[in-house]
Amino acid sequence: MDMKFDVVVIGGGKAGAKVAASMLEQGKKVAVVSSGLSINNVSLKDIEEKGAVVFAGDTVTGGSFEGSKLVRVSTQKLREVSLEAKAFVLATGGFFSRGLYADMEKVYERALGLDVEFAADREQWFDADFSAPQPFLDFGVKVDQDGRAFKGGVVLENFYAA
Repeated sequence: MDMKFDVVVIGGGKAGAKVAASMLEQGKKVAVVSSGLSINNVSLKDIEEKGAVVFAGDTVTGGSFEGSKLVRVSTQKLREVSLEAKAFVLATGGFFSRGLYADMEKVYERALGLDVEFAADREQWFDADFSAPQPFLDFGVKVDQDGRAFKGGVVLENFYAA
């Protein structure tokens, strides 16, 4: 079974809440999937009161693609239900919010395996001076000039990264 929306926002922190609020103001039917209940002093309840359907305490575990479009996502808690939408926005953040993770060779996007821009040489991931700006904080999902994410080197027509 699919629940249908205009926009599904993956991540309920500050960026995700802003995107959801903006889409709601434009009259869109919005769903927000958030692993947390309240992040960065932004209450998901406020977004819900504005009309979003909020799946708090849940995470996206996969998606279905048709060509260069994401069609629906599945979540950890909604086992029998998929969230279908015309557009998707990834707002899960970086390492500290667990939107990205790394092994010894590569940096990964956790929700859907999107392409990530990062230094190929692991020695360039960090500065030995702990107090210096750390390069890994600049790693992120690869996007085009319009903010659309890439998967497997292909730009996704309806998937944006915040």
